[in-house]
Amino acid sequence: MSGIATEVTMQRRPEGALKDDDFAFVERSLPAIAEGEVLVENHWMSVDPYMRLYLTEQSGAHAPLQVGETLHGGAVGIVVESRAKNLPVGAAVQSMLGFRDRFVAHASELIPVDANLAPLQSFLGVLGLTGLTAYGGTYHLLKPQAGETIYVNGAAGAVGSLVVQLAKRRGATVLASAGSDAKGAWVTDALGADSFINYRSDDLSEKLAEYAPDGLNMMFDNVGGGQLEAAIEAMAPMGRIALCGAIELYDSDNYRRGPANLFTTIERNVTLFGFNAGQFRSNAPAIVADLAGMLARGEIVNEETIVVGFDNCIAAFRGVLAGENTGKMLVQIKV
Repeated sequence: MSGIATEVTMQRRPEGALKDDDFAFVERSLPAIAEGEVLVENHWMSVDPYMRLYLTEQSGAHAPLQVGETLHGGAVGIVVESRAKNLPVGAAVQSMLGFRDRFVAHASELIPVDANLAPLQSFLGVLGLTGLTAYGGTYHLLKPQAGETIYVNGAAGAVGSLVVQLAKRRGATVLASAGSDAKGAWVTDALGADSFINYRSDDLSEKLAEYAPDGLNMMFDNVGGGQLEAAIEAMAPMGRIALCGAIELYDSDNYRRGPANLFTTIERNVTLFGFNAGQFRSNAPAIVADLAGMLARGEIVNEETIVVGFDNCIAAFRGVLAGENTGKMLVQIKV
């Protein structure tokens, strides 16, 4: 036997904000590894807003998790036992088998990563799905140019903070929003955003009109809901919007609800790009190489909010949904 693993299961389907008793920590016996398999010890796991979607009964991009099943998400770890030639003991691997401290899997289910390229947790953030999402949505879809204005919401989060920096590198004027003035200071001072809007205390529509009197050329939307509606009203003709997420709606009874003013996009010839990181998987090697170079040269800021301890992963999950993080929210499983 390969020992015991601790996993997090969904005990009941959450209603509204996540609660501790929606989940349970359970121990499971792991099988002896077969030929081609490895035993992995997770060192880091990611908690991301999209994970809330598969806890609902709505079928969309993510199939609903069933009560009693183990939660999943991005994780990186180290192979501690191997019967796979291409993944020896000590190899670093990325998986979607988070919310567990150890697991057995076939080597084909795992992605080897170069732990010498960057800190291991970077492959869950700037060099992982976060980086693919931000880079792909900004450079492959929106394609900002000097002289254009972009609005980025969720700008202090993992994806948004990277989008702010990537858009600035192309010469765009960046309007950014988040939920506190402290985050605003970081987004402008550290990331280079030109203007900041506190969506909790400012009138978003008024601020967009003030900072972009000729209209927005672009929007990178992580939040949806009222923030998306305000941005649609502020779009210039022939504008473009990258629809990445709708975190404002994730705890509601219908996260797929659309903006009430969608017809405005027709009137103003606005292009909408609905996407996720999977769209850019074929571009991943080139994207990761470019981002790794920026990171190594100190050209981008890679902020992390780290919660220590596997037993704190649900608290971290709640935290990222409540916007408690600056940059990437991570759980450090092995200290």
